[in-house]
Amino acid sequence: MATQKKYEIFIVDDHAVVRQGLKTLINQEADMFVCGEAEDGPSALRKLSDTQPDLTIVDISLTSMSGLDVIKAMKIKYPSMPILVFSMHDETIFAKRALRAGASGYTMKSEPAGVLIEAVRKLLKGKVYLSEEMAEQLFHQIIKGKGESNEDIVKSLSDREFDVFRLIGKGFGSRQIAQRFNLSVKTIDAVRESIKHKLGLKSASELVPYAIEYIHTRNIGL
Repeated sequence: MATQKKYEIFIVDDHAVVRQGLKTLINQEADMFVCGEAEDGPSALRKLSDTQPDLTIVDISLTSMSGLDVIKAMKIKYPSMPILVFSMHDETIFAKRALRAGASGYTMKSEPAGVLIEAVRKLLKGKVYLSEEMAEQLFHQIIKGKGESNEDIVKSLSDREFDVFRLIGKGFGSRQIAQRFNLSVKTIDAVRESIKHKLGLKSASELVPYAIEYIHTRNIGL
């Protein structure tokens, strides 16, 4: 009798308790197991060359490197590997960015455990996974011939700009943001200028409260 194939899953999340929970959940399935894990982007990219998993689960919020940047880097090196985003962040804000970066699915940590397994199985079959609500939202955008809402200009920001904007809204200064993303302060200041221009703001004194209000009213975490 042929041995059943076991799909290998790699996990990238900066919380050890989340990684352990995912391992326990996934390893209970007869046809899949966790072959490796990493707490940040750089270590994930190093380990992936050795493990070569069938699918990778990635959180959006990671230290030292944005989850979106991690996804982009993974797709360059492993274009055929499906990536599932597993995040606490609202999918209406982040799912479209994750798909643009190269992910094939998005599920939130607030969902029941069965939803994650369902999403993993769909991606392993070469399909895309989004919640019914998110899929409907994207469908309506397509048939109406519109992109992001004009009422929410923040969505026009690039992924890098949005990452910086999000941290500004959490009270981070340019030096702290630069350290988090391993970039120069000069680079972060240039990004801040671009954000101000796109949002039609004149100064840092306008940008900071704007970002704080946006992030806190939408309960967007790190």
